[in-house]
Amino acid sequence: MVAVPSPEIESVVRRTILAYNAGSEALGNLMSSDPSLRVLGFDRDEYWRSNAEFVGVRTMQTSEAPDSSVHVDLVDAFQDGDFGWATLFSTFETPEAETHLRSTAVLRLEAGIWRVIQWHNSSPVSNQQVYGVDLTTTLGELVDSVLDGDGQLPDASATEGTMTLVFTDIVDSTPFAEEVGDLAWATTVAEHEAAIRTATAAEGGTVVKFLGDGSMLAFESARAAVRSAIRIQRGTEAAPFAVRIGIHSGEVMRTDNDLLGLTVNKAARVASAAGDGQIMISSTTRDLVGSMEGATTGEPRTVTLKGISGTHHIVPVTW
Repeated sequence: MVAVPSPEIESVVRRTILAYNAGSEALGNLMSSDPSLRVLGFDRDEYWRSNAEFVGVRTMQTSEAPDSSVHVDLVDAFQDGDFGWATLFSTFETPEAETHLRSTAVLRLEAGIWRVIQWHNSSPVSNQQVYGVDLTTTLGELVDSVLDGDGQLPDASATEGTMTLVFTDIVDSTPFAEEVGDLAWATTVAEHEAAIRTATAAEGGTVVKFLGDGSMLAFESARAAVRSAIRIQRGTEAAPFAVRIGIHSGEVMRTDNDLLGLTVNKAARVASAAGDGQIMISSTTRDLVGSMEGATTGEPRTVTLKGISGTHHIVPVTW
């Protein structure tokens, strides 16, 4: 097996840190009930060895502690077979202070559901405090130290190419998630992401990445991109939520695991301009698609797109 990014595990970890802070009942469902569960908190004595011990103590701590909130800044999550792991960066706020936290998690599939089997929280301090000197800590600092004489890296890893990009987004996902609860929402998101993977693969596309409750997809063919978008919308007709989709074609910069450039930004903004359950394409993509079986384009609309100068023509697609 090869480790791959896991949006499903990312979703579980995000919900775990929120439930951890709130001391909610969802915490027990997110953690494994296996006796090998281990949780390390911030305090020296916070070492819990079972689901019941952890949830019981954490619930009591929540009742004793002042009001607090946690904001998730970044999650990196991966899966390899039945096991997964994640790193989480978050900001913890109380009326008195703001603390930047780091957490790591190990998860495994239990009856088809990802559950945390190990969790560790830490509050980082600077190297200056530990060693008495500042050390190189970021890739950016390392790159700066090895730049060649003209201030450029010797080798560029990005390449150029023309692609059609698709952005999808679940509309008003936060109220829906609050209504159905953490576990049901995590299951819903996982099923939706699986459907997106299937629809993308069926038209020869690539899932570049999942973005919270949305996704970024790439296609060599504009028509294939539109067909995939239609597949996704048809697959959500009976879902308890709506999806909006935006499509744009143009030049992109490709790195090993991402796409960059104005085309990416514009595709995302076109998605933001789409309505509930709607597919919206740029005028560039419309020209590439022309007329195709199973889909028609409506009247162009002139809009402004946030962060992109001028006005732009976007076109709705019906099927």
